[in-house]
Amino acid sequence: MRNKEIECLLKQKNIYKWQIAKQIGIHETSFVRWFREPLSQVQIQQILHAIDEIQSDKLNSQEE
Repeated sequence: MRNKEIECLLKQKNIYKWQIAKQIGIHETSFVRWFREPLSQVQIQQILHAIDEIQSDKLNSQEE
């Protein structure tokens, strides 16, 4: 998965980069810098996991 694909996925799911950074536990600026170079497999997995967790949290908050 390429950087642009990740950015499109975030846009589709209405998730902001600051939310991913917070979920991963890094500063938003650091997260944005990740996109200057091709993402590593570890970074991609962290991002995808964070997306899943954020979506899960959104669903849980809607059910309450």
